[in-house]
Parts: sequence; C-alpha cells; structure tokens
Amino acid sequence: MPIASLETVTLLARVAFLLGAVTDGLALLPMLSRRIGAALFGGDPSRTNDEYRYAMGIGASLMAGWTLLLLWGAASPLERRALLVMTVFPVITGIVVATVLAVRRGVIRRSRMVPLWVHLGFVSLFYAVVYILSRPFAP
Repeated sequence: MPIASLETVTLLARVAFLLGAVTDGLALLPMLSRRIGAALFGGDPSRTNDEYRYAMGIGASLMAGWTLLLLWGAASPLERRALLVMTVFPVITGIVVATVLAVRRGVIRRSRMVPLWVHLGFVSLFYAVVYILSRPFAP
C-alpha cells in the first residue's frame, strides 16, 4: 500500500527534478565566470589560464546537459524517476568526492564547501525519498 497518493508523489518528483535543474543551472555560474567562482569558493579571479578555461568549458557543457536532462525528467517524473538515482550516483557523489579531494589538497577551504555539501546532502536525501515513494507507481 502506497504511503502517499499518486498526485503527491508526482508533485514531489517534479519538485525534485526542478530543484536539481535549478541547482545545476546555478552551478554553471562559477564555471562560466572565474569572478563568481572566486567569490564563492575563494582564489584569485585573475589567476586563470587556458587549461582552466578549457576544463571549465567542458564541465559547463556537461552541467548544462544534465540541467536539461533534469528538466526533461520533470516533464514525466514517474516515468523518468531512474534519473533521480543516476543524479545521486555518480553525479552528486562525484562532485562531493572531487570537492573533498580539493579541500584535502588545500585548493579550496573547507568552510567554502560546507554549504555546498549540506545542499547536495539534502538534494540526495530528497531524491532517495522521492524514488522510494514512487516505487508503487512506477510504470
């Protein structure tokens, strides 16, 4: 017996997808602007090079693609609910691992990453709960 109604679960899944799309869309800002990246995560915005711009360009294109994928998921949230799991692993997990390694290497201060880790933890938990709630309604 489902814990929540089909309408409630559909709404929660749509909200989850949209939350992820907004999160990813906002993540594009520091990738496309070194000044915004330095303001959020520290560092000198004038210290950039071709390799950095290349890597950020590749990352930004992938982030933009995932943003669109999550918007696509929101259009049919129960049918595309597997995207919630794929977003938690490997996407969010990979981002967290990369940022933990950057903190350990002294690239970014831990205090700058804690808000991101909290947000990604919330998103991951929300995605997991929505996925579990949606199981009885999965096509």
